Amino acid sequence: MVSFINKMLAPFEIAFRKSIETFIDIETSDDRTSLAAIDGSLVSYIKIDGCRQIIGQEEFQHIIEGATIKIGARFDRPGHAMQVFFVRDPARIDHFLSKKLRPVRTTARNVELEVDDLLDERAQHLSNYVIYEECYFVLWTRPSVLTKNELQRAMEDKKGQKWVNATMGMFPLAAIEYLRNRHKSFVSALLSSLNELGMSCELLEVHDALRCVRNNLFPEEANDTWRACLPGDPIPPKAPMSRSDMSDIIWPPIREQLCIGDAKVINENIVRVGNFIWSGGDMTLGPMEASPFPLLLNRLFEADIPYRISFLLEGGGAENTQFRAFLATILGVTNALNKQIKYSLEGLQVMARNEPVIRLRVSFATWANRDQLRLLQSRHSVLLQSVESWGYCQVSNVSGDPLDTIMSSAMGIHCRGTAPVGIAPMYEVMKLMPWQRPSSPFDEGALLFRTPDGKLWPYQTGTSMTTTWFDLIFAQPGAGKSVLMNSMSLGTILSPGLSKMPFIAIIDIGPSSSGLISLIKEALPDNRHHEAMHYKMQLSPQYAVNPFDTQLGSRYPMMDERSYLIELLTLLCTPPGHTKAYDGIQQLAGFVVDEMYRWRDDSEASAEPRPYLPRVDYDIDEMLRKNKIVLPEDPYWWDVVEKLYEAGEVHMAI
Repeated sequence: MVSFINKMLAPFEIAFRKSIETFIDIETSDDRTSLAAIDGSLVSYIKIDGCRQIIGQEEFQHIIEGATIKIGARFDRPGHAMQVFFVRDPARIDHFLSKKLRPVRTTARNVELEVDDLLDERAQHLSNYVIYEECYFVLWTRPSVLTKNELQRAMEDKKGQKWVNATMGMFPLAAIEYLRNRHKSFVSALLSSLNELGMSCELLEVHDALRCVRNNLFPEEANDTWRACLPGDPIPPKAPMSRSDMSDIIWPPIREQLCIGDAKVINENIVRVGNFIWSGGDMTLGPMEASPFPLLLNRLFEADIPYRISFLLEGGGAENTQFRAFLATILGVTNALNKQIKYSLEGLQVMARNEPVIRLRVSFATWANRDQLRLLQSRHSVLLQSVESWGYCQVSNVSGDPLDTIMSSAMGIHCRGTAPVGIAPMYEVMKLMPWQRPSSPFDEGALLFRTPDGKLWPYQTGTSMTTTWFDLIFAQPGAGKSVLMNSMSLGTILSPGLSKMPFIAIIDIGPSSSGLISLIKEALPDNRHHEAMHYKMQLSPQYAVNPFDTQLGSRYPMMDERSYLIELLTLLCTPPGHTKAYDGIQQLAGFVVDEMYRWRDDSEASAEPRPYLPRVDYDIDEMLRKNKIVLPEDPYWWDVVEKLYEAGEVHMAI
C-alpha cells in the first residue's frame, strides 16, 4: 500500500520539486565516460586541475582568445551546454592532506623512519594556509541539437523500446541514439582544446564523476571510496515486493543513490540540507567590466569561507534575442529605453556573425553547520558583497524557492537554474572563468608546496617524469634557501614507492644540512644510525679516504672504480704545467692497478695478502670477541671480513 502511494505521488513530487531527488535529472550511464539524463541528454565530466604554465597578461590573453575560438565553435547554435563548477571548502582540507601524505607515511614505514610526528605537524601547519578546491567542466549535449527529422525518429525509436515494468528503478535506455556521435565529438574537441591551451584536465569515468557529484552535494559526507551502482555493475540483492513491478531487483535510480540527506526550508533564504544549512544567490546583471577570476578568489580567500560557484554556458544566445528585438522594434516609439534595448540586441546579432554569443547563468552558495545560523548569515553577506564588487555586477538572494536556488549551483545534476539568463559574447565570458589556477605536474609528492592563494601544490624530486633534474634556488640571505633544500632532500628520502633509503650526498659550505642528517639519524633504528652521517672535513689523517678500497667481499674493483683509479694515477704522473701525461702512462697505470690487486688477492698462488694483526684496530678486535669468532691459523684480513659478514656484522665487515 505504501509503495502504491509513493508511485502515485512521485509525479507530483517531481513537478513541484519538494525534495533534493526531484532536482536530479541524471538517469543512467550510457558508456564509460557519459551519463544520460531523463530527457535523453548526454553528460560528461572533466576535472580541471589548473594551468601547466605561469600565466601573465600575455598568456591570459592567449588563453581567452584560444578558448573563444576553439570552445566557442560549439556554442554558435542551441544544443550544447557547459557548466563550469568551482568549489572551495576549508573543512575538507584535513582529509585531503591526510590522503596526500598517505604514500609518504607508507615509505617512512618501509625505510624504518619514525617521522610520524613530523608529518603530523606538517599537516597541521599546512591546514592553516591551504584550502581544498575543485574545478569541473560538465558538458551537456541536449536533444535540441538534433534536426527536426532526427528528433522525430528518436521519438519513434523510444516508443519501440521495451523494458521491464520498473517505475521506481533505473531506466538504462534513456539516452538518445542520435546524440552519441555529437556528444563524443563535443567532448573530444573540448579536451583537445583544453590541452592546447595548456590546461591539465582529465575526463572522468562515470563512477568517479558521480562520486564527485555526491561529495559536492553533501560535503559533510564526502567519501572517496563510495561507488555508484550502474548498469554493468552487480545488482545488490534485494527481496522483490511485487510480482509485476521489477523496481526492487534492478539498479536503483541514480537520484536515490546520490541523495543521502533530506532538505528543509528554514526561511526565504536558508535551507537545511543534511547536516549543513545553506544560503545561495544568483547574478541578476552581469559585470560591467569582465574581471579575471583571481580578483574574486582573492577577496574570498581573505574571508576564509566555503563557497561554490556555477557558470552555466548555453549555445544559441543570438537566436534567443530575435523575438525580443522584434518586440523592442515595435515598442521603440513608446520610450527611449526600448530603443536602447533594440540597438543592444541588434548589436549582439551582428556580433554573433563573427564570434559566438551565448546564454549565461551564474549561481553561487555558501554553507555552515546546522547550529551556526549567524555564521551562515555572515558568510552569505561576505559572498554577496565579494561577487558584487567583482566587475560591478548585481546579485540577488531573493527567489521563489530557496532550495531551487541552492540546487542551481550544484555540480552536474541538471542543466538549468534560477539565475536570469544573460546574453553575452563568448570572449567576455571567458574572462570570468577560473583559467589561472596553477597545476602541479605531480599527482602526489613528498613535498607539499602551496600557492599564495592557498592551493596545495605537490612536488616530487627524482621521478621518472624527466631524465635529468636540476633545481636552481636563489633568494636573498635569510630567505630560507637552506630550509628548502633540506625539505627537498627529506622529500627525496620519503619518495612514494621506495622500500629502502636512497643514497644522498650533500656537499655544503656551511653546516645547514647537519640538522637534516641528525633528524634522519635519530629517526632510524639504533642499528642503522651509521646510514646517516655528517662530517666536517679537515686536512688530517682521520678524514683520509682510501680510493683503492673495494666493495664488500670483492677482491678486485668494479669497472668504473678501476677506470677512476687509472685516471687518478695518470693525473698524479702528469708533469706540472702539462695538460696530459707522457705517452704510455695510462696503459702502465692500468697494469699497475691490476697487478696490485692480484698481489693482495688471497686466492692467487704467488700473492701476498695482508695478514691480520691484533691491536691494529681495537673495534675489530672487540667485535671478534663479542661474536666469539674463531679465525684460522695465520689469518688474513680477508678472513676477518668474511667471518664478520657471516656473523651479521655487515657494517664492521665493510
